[in-house]
Amino acid sequence: MVTDAQRYVAACPICQRMKSSHQRPTGLLQPLGPPQRPWQHVTMDFVTGLPTGSIGNDAVLVVVDRLMKMAHFALCRTTFTAEETVRLFISTVVRLHGIPAAIVSDQDPKFTSKFWQDTWARYGTRLQFSSNYHSQTDGQSERTNQTMEQLIRTNCPDRNKWEEALPMLEFSYNNAPSATANHFSFYLNCGMYPTGPISTNVESQ
Repeated sequence: MVTDAQRYVAACPICQRMKSSHQRPTGLLQPLGPPQRPWQHVTMDFVTGLPTGSIGNDAVLVVVDRLMKMAHFALCRTTFTAEETVRLFISTVVRLHGIPAAIVSDQDPKFTSKFWQDTWARYGTRLQFSSNYHSQTDGQSERTNQTMEQLIRTNCPDRNKWEEALPMLEFSYNNAPSATANHFSFYLNCGMYPTGPISTNVESQ
């Protein structure tokens, strides 16, 4: 059944139109050292340019575990301050996975602000920034952002209701095979296959 679903998606014209290019960028990039445990190193970025939803959000904070590739999609607004972003990160990531040893991000003013840097210095978290001219250094966030936007475009014909769909889109993202982790991110983090809207009964196969 899983194979049939994969074949269907591969042949789906809507899915193919919405897919982003994942060609390896040219040029030399700074390699990032491998983490030793889940959620030790995370990448984060904002997805903006979304239509304002029914409850007023117009952006998503995307946080990805560099080891297991699990992601969290957190509703937010482009007007969020550094203080609000810290609170959102804590409620989305720290509450579930603990304080990361390193956070990789672009040089958004929120992430380079004194408040943001002082907060994570107190927690002992190292901040790493991608170059202004080589945003691909944080390629993991870029790929996840593209996939999330593709999921919204494909599954939310009413663009003003994307906020309501976001939790299930996150579930779908984490319960799909990761090409880089070579398994389901949800399983790698939780040690089990979750029950979804369509049960594939993977464990019994």
